[in-house]
Amino acid sequence: MVKLHFHPVWDSKLTKEQKDELVKILKSRSKPSGDLEAALVRGKYKKNGGLVATVLLLNGREKRLEIGRIKVQITDDKGVVVAEETFDPSLHLEPDTAQPWSFVFSKESVRIPNANPMIWKINLLINGQI
Repeated sequence: MVKLHFHPVWDSKLTKEQKDELVKILKSRSKPSGDLEAALVRGKYKKNGGLVATVLLLNGREKRLEIGRIKVQITDDKGVVVAEETFDPSLHLEPDTAQPWSFVFSKESVRIPNANPMIWKINLLINGQI
């Protein structure tokens, strides 16, 4: 069973209801396939034209995973890129753990400013592979 882990900042800011919602989302997913996966929890456009994607990062590997520089791509249900940007969250995930995280995309990285967030998919590009 994948365990939910909170970054200290998230742990102090999330309400019990928000934490319970994340546990429910995690329980509804199958175990990760042995690699890093991301499950979109919520997406929205910002007033400044950027967007925010809140995800559960899931480590399906049998060892600790260090997440440094990573390209994150948001696509619509047809695979069209909505936004793409490179981040350096400097996170680590223990084996079989999930951690919520938000990726905040700049206005410049948004290619489609009006795609429905309900159909977004998130892709993580590590070492040149999605």
